[in-house]
Amino acid sequence: MRTSQQSRQDWGMTLSPEQLSPDDWRRICDALRYLGRDLHHRSFSVTAERRKLLWEEMDHCLALADRLSAAQALALERSAEP
Repeated sequence: MRTSQQSRQDWGMTLSPEQLSPDDWRRICDALRYLGRDLHHRSFSVTAERRKLLWEEMDHCLALADRLSAAQALALERSAEP
């Protein structure tokens, strides 16, 4: 028998990008940037080895936010073309 948690996970895995509004995409990008900033702040209270890992993850979060933001801008431009 499936649990409600499994159903939510399945739904999240089958959500297509078209089902998200521009505001949803903005929120996702903002959340990734916030996470990146949070990782940066946390990195000052850990060992150098752990700091390196946190900074790598921070870079990945910020890069993903930039890629998603650029992709959304391109999709909006294409939808506005006649």
